[in-house]
Amino acid sequence: MRVLISCDMEGISGIVDWEQVTPGKSEWQRGRKLMAGDVNAAINGAFLGGASAVTVSDAHWNARSLELEALDARAVLHSGSPSPFSMLQGIDDAESDAGVGYDALVCIGYHAMAGAKKAVLCHTWSENVLNVWLNDMPVGEIGLNAAVAGHYGTPLIALSGDRAACREAQDLLGPDVEVAVVKQGTGRFAAECLPLPIAREKICEAVATAVARRKRGEGTPPFRVATPVRLAVEFKFPHQADRAFLMPGVDRVSGVKLEYVAPDMVMAMRAFRALTLLAGE
Repeated sequence: MRVLISCDMEGISGIVDWEQVTPGKSEWQRGRKLMAGDVNAAINGAFLGGASAVTVSDAHWNARSLELEALDARAVLHSGSPSPFSMLQGIDDAESDAGVGYDALVCIGYHAMAGAKKAVLCHTWSENVLNVWLNDMPVGEIGLNAAVAGHYGTPLIALSGDRAACREAQDLLGPDVEVAVVKQGTGRFAAECLPLPIAREKICEAVATAVARRKRGEGTPPFRVATPVRLAVEFKFPHQADRAFLMPGVDRVSGVKLEYVAPDMVMAMRAFRALTLLAGE
């Protein structure tokens, strides 16, 4: 059984501020160490649950946040940006027991969508994106990535982050998603954080349980979005929508909201990434 671990940073144990997750800032190196600790707990949990192979996709910033030398040597690392699948790099090309693809996706250090209440560093891809919808369903990075994985028949089986992120995952995908709540947000830049040994024990246990259940054919199914996929993105300012509207095939439904119809979720995700890049600051 092959497991893909996608690791973001804002939902990592002990992280509460942009200074800890932004390259070059004073607490960046400390944040990287915290990230590696959570990811290694997830890798260990995956193998304890019965995984035959684990791949880690660095899903934060420019995908060079994880240091290979700090990673559990049993896992392979996808690093660097841009890459075709970004936060889920590798989702399309690994051989598994079922054929092409991974048997399960695990999301570590994920955060809630933009505008969420008491959610640490909540946002959706960019500070300039206010809302994202798939077929009129509001989603954040959890939903976007779960849907891309679902396109390949891969279910999101476990997730770690703050309470808001874990609640978002279970509300969207169902209660069978195993979650590890490592902190309780008291604001966007404040949280009650668990001691690291306890947080990482929770991560390990959640992933091990989820992988074992998946091997038995239990747990959450792949999250599949009906096709064609109608993507809608609402930006913070009209000038950002001005730029993003340069993308062919886009409809502008308001001063800040654009829509794009894609044949499948992979193309919808590519369109979303392109729109955010065009929008700029």
